[in-house]
Amino acid sequence: MEHRSTVQDEIAEIARKQLFFIGGAPRSGTTWVQQILNFHPEVSCGGEGLFQKHLAEPLDALMTGRRAALETKNAGLFRHTGGYPVPEPGDVEFLLGSAILLALRLQCAGKTCHAIGEKTPENVFLFSRLKQIFPGAKLIAVARDPRDVLTSAWHFFHKPAMDQDETAAKVAFIRLAIPSLDLGARTIVELGRLHPADVMTVTYEALCRTPELVVSNMFRFLKVSDKSDIVADCVARTSFQTQTGGRPAGVEQNGAFFRKGVTGDWRSTLTPAMSDLVSRELGWVFPHFGWRV
Repeated sequence: MEHRSTVQDEIAEIARKQLFFIGGAPRSGTTWVQQILNFHPEVSCGGEGLFQKHLAEPLDALMTGRRAALETKNAGLFRHTGGYPVPEPGDVEFLLGSAILLALRLQCAGKTCHAIGEKTPENVFLFSRLKQIFPGAKLIAVARDPRDVLTSAWHFFHKPAMDQDETAAKVAFIRLAIPSLDLGARTIVELGRLHPADVMTVTYEALCRTPELVVSNMFRFLKVSDKSDIVADCVARTSFQTQTGGRPAGVEQNGAFFRKGVTGDWRSTLTPAMSDLVSRELGWVFPHFGWRV
């Protein structure tokens, strides 16, 4: 009888691959990195699997609730018989890991891969846990000048209201975003310290300035081919002009997912006072990531 691969066999095979995750602030370039990697013939990289919000957090709540319910019954109704075993601490990690592997199996169906990954911005906050579940996993963290992140986010997410004081609205928007930008950047730095061989930080600015070099480094980081023709193909297929159907980088389209594709565009949207606010609150990130204040 012909042997047929089972789902268990397939996810076990995926678990043996080089697994990786991409994360960073929304509007920092994580989708660009995801698409570059997905065009590599030896890589599957999807986005967004939402593993933290729609798998990890619900599973945590579910298992906490089940444990509490069992403990209540065991201490009351079944106190004379001992009741039913409660979940062990590692059970939820097993369930989370299995769910992620099932998702990755669907993602890379039909493609023979050496490296399999997924991009969701919040992965930077989940990576420590992912690293415990998948010890060989790697993280590509994407960072961008926070002023450009805020500018891109403003034009993409903000919905103007009638009679709105735009300056006040921008300042409120910036103040609301700063804590999460700070936490995300600090988390990236700490992950790099804890896992220096398995965390790579890519800046949007470097990717714009020297795309072939950055892309080649990412491929080597994931231990897939970095042949010049593969690098050039991935860069060309994910250029801003290609992604937008012919619109050159620098030509703005507010509300579009790919809005402008340049660095330093914050000057078109933020006032000097707004820039100073970001610099005061997030001053440490600029020298660390090589950005000019």
